[in-house]
Amino acid sequence: MVKETNTERTILQAARKVFVTKGMHGARMQEIADEAGINKALLHYYFRNKSKLFEAIFQQAFQEIAPKFGQVIRSKTSLEEKIRSFVAYYHDLLSENPFIPLFIINEVHQNKSLLDGPMELFQENLKNYMGRQLEEGIKAGKYRDISIQQLMISTVSLCIMPFLGKPIFEVVLSCKSEGYQQLLEERKTLVPEMILQYLILNKS
Repeated sequence: MVKETNTERTILQAARKVFVTKGMHGARMQEIADEAGINKALLHYYFRNKSKLFEAIFQQAFQEIAPKFGQVIRSKTSLEEKIRSFVAYYHDLLSENPFIPLFIINEVHQNKSLLDGPMELFQENLKNYMGRQLEEGIKAGKYRDISIQQLMISTVSLCIMPFLGKPIFEVVLSCKSEGYQQLLEERKTLVPEMILQYLILNKS
């Protein structure tokens, strides 16, 4: 792997800030160069065009997410523990990087092929590990009959929506920022319990 230079790192940090604010189509290379404190020619030396730079930022965003999710999914733990770990990690990730979900969602709406590469391994792991555990639990009468797709949609939605909707919820719930942060922190344990309460049959 080619070692990332300080200049390249500065460019990526600046580009991330601009892309998150303006999106792929709204961002300009000159604006990124200004944010990085370099001239446009040097920016083009490292990244020939905006598409190449955006691809690097998008891949970087996924690289921050994927490895830990893979560890959780492949771990030798029960499905229940994986759901708890998945939610806890997702919560911490969104708390530290609240821009990531909106950034990814906005850009994937424009170009679905952005997910082709990054999602292949995740889909395979999900099917072979959590999906298999779910199927075995359903056959044993332990879990409700639900597909892994529905389980993941419900889990991810419950995690992500409070972060995406934060500006709206703060107004609707008459909740100041500090109070809303407390609500988000409580969901770290509340969400997996809600999921498991539905999933597990005859839970004692």
